[in-house]
Parts: sequence; C-alpha cells; structure tokens
Amino acid sequence: MRMIARLALALVSLTACNATFAQNVDCNRRCLLEILTTYTEALSDNDVSKLRVAPEVRVTGNGVVKKLGQGEVWGAVRRIPYRWALADPTTGAAMFFGTLTNTPTRDAARWWFYALRLKVQGRLITEVEEISYDGMLGGTPASSLTLPTRVFDAVLPESERSTRQELYDIADKYFDVVSGSVNYRDVPWHPECQRLELGTFTVNSTIFAGSCGGEFQNPAVKWNVRNRRFYIADVERGIVFAAANFMTPPEYPNNNGSVVFEVFKVQDGLIRHIEAFFRGNGQLHSGWGEGPGS
Repeated sequence: MRMIARLALALVSLTACNATFAQNVDCNRRCLLEILTTYTEALSDNDVSKLRVAPEVRVTGNGVVKKLGQGEVWGAVRRIPYRWALADPTTGAAMFFGTLTNTPTRDAARWWFYALRLKVQGRLITEVEEISYDGMLGGTPASSLTLPTRVFDAVLPESERSTRQELYDIADKYFDVVSGSVNYRDVPWHPECQRLELGTFTVNSTIFAGSCGGEFQNPAVKWNVRNRRFYIADVERGIVFAAANFMTPPEYPNNNGSVVFEVFKVQDGLIRHIEAFFRGNGQLHSGWGEGPGS
C-alpha cells in the first residue's frame, strides 16, 4: 500500500510539473519570434491593431508609462535596417534591437538606436519596454549598423555550455565589477572578449584602449548598477540578457547614467562578447523593477 501511495504521489508531482512546464512554454521560440515580427511590422506601419495584447498590458517608452503605439519613434519609422532578436520560452521574454529611420534614404534622415523588450503570457503581450535614442556614441551613427554580431547565433557544444543560473550569475558579477564591488580579475573573461555600446567598440579600440576587464583598472570606469533585471538565458547559445540602471556615482558626477540593455555571450563559462543598448543622453528611471532607478 505504501508503495502504491508513493507511486501515486510521484505521478501527481510529475503531472503538476508537466502542467507548469506546459504553461511556461505556452509560446515557444518560434511563437515569440513571430510576435516580435508582428510588433516590428506594427511599428513600421504605425498600426497596433494586429498586436495581441492582454487587457492589462503595461507599456513604457524611455522609462515613461505610455499607451501602446505612442512611444517616441511611433509614426516616424520608415525603415528598420538593423535587426537582432532574442527569445526565451521559459520566461516568455522576447527582445529586439534595431536601428530605425524616418526616410527611405540616408539624406536628411533622422536615425534612432532602438531596443524593445516584450513579455508574453498565454500568447498575449503583457509588457512592453521600449528605449530609443537619436544620438551616437564614439562617432558611430545608427545608420552605419547593418548586420548584428553573429557570434550570438552559434550553438555551443554541450561541453562549452553554462546552466541558466550560471549565465545569470556571470552577468550579475559583471554588474558587480561595474559597481566597483568586486575586482575585475574575479570575472571570467574570454581572451576574445569585446564590448560594443551602440555599435561602438568601447574596449580594445583606439578611443578606449583597455580590455574587457583591464579597463576597470581605471577607477573612474564606475557606475552604481541598481535594479538589475534578468530576462533571457539561452543555454544552447550561451546568451544572457539583462537590464539595469547604471546610476552616476557621486564621486564621478560626469559619468552619465542610463538604463542599459546588456547582452552577453558566454562560452566555456567565460564572457566572450558584450553588446549594450541605452539612451546615451541618459535615462534616470526604467519604469520597471523595484528600488533605485525603477
């Protein structure tokens, strides 16, 4: 009788686990990517009628609560030449990074760097977070970006993969280094590590000479990283995406603060590549999360 009871309990637990998993992956990777496509088409058409959103959908543009389709770039977009998408069925998160322009040609055009985060539940969009910036960093205009860095597409052999939690922990440790709370040597850097911010190489370059880790030898390379939010962990590809508020430290008042969308490629447990999108002219609040900068 005890054995039967144990088997029954195991079956109940397995059924509950499967039900939870089925709920979490209600929208698989293809589903999330298709929803992103529908969203970018809506952006180009300035028409949200085909977007399937939850009644309680929450939308922010550059940290300010908005109505759907009323962000800074809506109504102005004619082309989206640079496109990069990420998806995580486990969390229901979908990300899109792009460059937008208001004219079919380069002449007299206005350009934006653009980042989008969606949360999908029951195949309905429940959260929309947009960040747009019409400036540039380090002399790299948005118009110069064409194809995303394909290192993120590579599927890793199982021996080179990190677990979901390990991916989150590595990204969090990077934020600790930026905050100055740990030594940069304690972060697992890959020898090929590069970092791009708004399309500009901010390490190993003529304008930013330090390496991914070595740049932190300069004590002024510091921001207080608060309101850390982790959305995507792609174990097969070694990708982790997080958002956080890089807040200006009082000892370095010229360090411009902003909400940063940061993507890491992790291979063999080492950070191989980093890309960041944010408003270069600053964004004090995210409109999401809790605590400072939310």
